[in-house]
Amino acid sequence: MKHSVFTYAGLLLFLLLTFAGCKEANQLKSGGRKVTSGIKKAQGASDKLMKKLGIADSVSQNPDSLNNLLSPLEQKSFINNYTTLYDMLNGPNTNRNLQALEFDSASLSYRRQGVNKQALRENVEVYTWYPYWMGDVWKTYDFNLISTISFFTYKIDPKTGSYINPAQISQWRQTDLLDSAKKHQTKVLLNLSLEGENNHLDFLKNEALWNTTLDSVAVLLTERDADGIELEFTDVPLDRETKFLDFVAFLKENLDSRFVTKKITVSLVIPADDTKFPFDLVKLNESVDLFIVKGMDYHEIDGTVAAIAPLRNETPGGPSLETTVLMYLNRGLVAEKSILALPLYGSQWSGTYDPSEGYYSTDFERKVTLSEVNRVFQSKDSVYTIVPTLDETSMTNYFFLEFPDNSSIEGWYDDSTTLAKKMDLALFNKFKGVGLYALGYDLGKEEVWNVVAQKFTGDIVYIKDPIKEIDGYPIKIAAFFQTYKQLFMVTFALATLAMIIALAVAFSDWKFRETILARQLYRMLTLSITCLIFLLIFFVFGWLNEENWSFFVFFLIGAVASYLVEKYGGLMKINKP
Repeated sequence: MKHSVFTYAGLLLFLLLTFAGCKEANQLKSGGRKVTSGIKKAQGASDKLMKKLGIADSVSQNPDSLNNLLSPLEQKSFINNYTTLYDMLNGPNTNRNLQALEFDSASLSYRRQGVNKQALRENVEVYTWYPYWMGDVWKTYDFNLISTISFFTYKIDPKTGSYINPAQISQWRQTDLLDSAKKHQTKVLLNLSLEGENNHLDFLKNEALWNTTLDSVAVLLTERDADGIELEFTDVPLDRETKFLDFVAFLKENLDSRFVTKKITVSLVIPADDTKFPFDLVKLNESVDLFIVKGMDYHEIDGTVAAIAPLRNETPGGPSLETTVLMYLNRGLVAEKSILALPLYGSQWSGTYDPSEGYYSTDFERKVTLSEVNRVFQSKDSVYTIVPTLDETSMTNYFFLEFPDNSSIEGWYDDSTTLAKKMDLALFNKFKGVGLYALGYDLGKEEVWNVVAQKFTGDIVYIKDPIKEIDGYPIKIAAFFQTYKQLFMVTFALATLAMIIALAVAFSDWKFRETILARQLYRMLTLSITCLIFLLIFFVFGWLNEENWSFFVFFLIGAVASYLVEKYGGLMKINKP
């Protein structure tokens, strides 16, 4: 009987530590992207089990159900018909739409992030972009936590070397954004962009055009007392490597000679797919002050990748942040002169179920901002609750909704926890910092700033390797339990019931009762087991919070104190009169 009590105590203690062992484990929901008939098969098996146990109705009404099977079609209509904030921020008539969505009519101001009074550490980089079309969204920026901001963009005319977007260049000359940034000692760069192989062929072959670009850019930098340029050349032909390297060196050398009283920064954007940028990084290092590794849009590299910025890929060497970082470092990228750019937007996919094949065929549908996820998918504007899960491989939240018309909606996005892990990847590999594309996509999501403050302010920051964390405890163990949450709940309920019955039978024996009550240790053990049972039940059902944690702590302290007093109180001599 003694052995039985200790066995139950050990089992409960193990389960409690597994669930409460670490912060990351608490936030896990379930792992693995599922687009095959395995979902329906698993749900069918689960339904049969629940039906046999007589709890099918209560489980089917649980909004925490793993896949929200047979969500109402009204929910699908709500999601699809909601005007997409990402498209509105990046499309025509942006300023009007932005104000309609984000303007607070009560305070007559845009929603601002909480101002953080902490300052960034020296020699760290928190970099972001201001797309010219996003209007007054910059008024929400917390410049205290931004070291560099890039104005996007100066579009190079490959025929003349000048720019092809005069309206935006006029905005550069007039916007108060630059003045606000300078007041906070935030550096300001002008982005120079050129895309398309033919455009690169025309521009790079004619060195006379380079002088036109240099002269034009130098004037714009001087007018706004800016700090440098950012180069984003997309799809440079591989046979133009020499010309491209010469152009970068030409800009760096001449800008330095023209601005002798200040240091001019030349940053360079390099793509997530390193095979599209096979140029000599060691040579570029002579001319580039900051490399920006573009860690986003991996779904465009491989259509099987659902997350916009997966931490790692299930296939070793597949498209992921881990692969990108390691590949570039192996090619000579200087980590101390590099940052990892992360997106403040996610992806949405639509799927159609084919009963004959037994799986969903999913297609990329659109991008969604983090603020849109907060407004639409986390249900302040909707009666529908969508419970996200966490794919521990890509370290990205997702939801997968199935509908009665054999269609599905799947969404992938980051939150403060997953963003922190991806920042850790950069910092663990000695990167100078991170980039966030683009501020404004996170309106109303103050946790983005909180993560930045956590990672880049203060004297000491402890960084763990997120890859090793995924490979080991507690991520995999916690993910296993969370993946099979329903089955575990039933097992736990049955085990708890069995233990209660066993204890009831045991206590019916007067010898057992006399033994338990005669020894303080046994009484303590019984009380502790009872406390652990309630603690685990509260934890599983989400009833445990900061307020009622104290009850369990004080109970344990009181029980231990009682035991110690009774055990050692007899050692104290009391002089009787």
